Amino acid sequence: MGLLEKIRTSFGWTPDAPAPAQAIFATRRDVVYAPLSGVLVSLKEVNDEVVSAGLLGEGYGILPVGDGVLYAPCDCRVGATTVTNHAIGLATADGIELLIHIGIGTVDMNGKGFERFVESNDEVRAGDPLIRFDRAAIEAAGHEDVVVVAVSNGDDFDAVDRIDESGTLLGGRPLVKLGDPLLAVRR
Repeated sequence: MGLLEKIRTSFGWTPDAPAPAQAIFATRRDVVYAPLSGVLVSLKEVNDEVVSAGLLGEGYGILPVGDGVLYAPCDCRVGATTVTNHAIGLATADGIELLIHIGIGTVDMNGKGFERFVESNDEVRAGDPLIRFDRAAIEAAGHEDVVVVAVSNGDDFDAVDRIDESGTLLGGRPLVKLGDPLLAVRR
């Protein structure tokens, strides 16, 4: 095993694990779609003072169900990535800036259990895989695996409408699936 593979393995990368396939869903330019399937929670309910105070922007928390793969929620450019692969910044051609943060306190994991498939300045299409995360590793490290999806520059627009009309409820909360409309940004 070479040095690069040793480094990647120490951060939870498995050379035998293939990248997830692209998810396909219809999109509109002014809508941000669910980057994974899960149960929606208000940002005020997220167990983090910065998130719950709305300092990251307007959006949702998603309690993931199923596999731990985060997909691009719209056509966009990757603006920023983290060394620990637990968060990513995205920007659309229309100026919508998104921050997606996986888990609460997961920066302490130093990248273990996270695998990123994109780099800064990459152009991605809605449904492209961005990050794989190990939900069991997050839980074992004592962290919550809630995924925060926020429009970080909502003040630049007339409104950011949260779309939580789901025909499916789990515990009285809307259940979204990958590719469902999540946020509508109006000028």
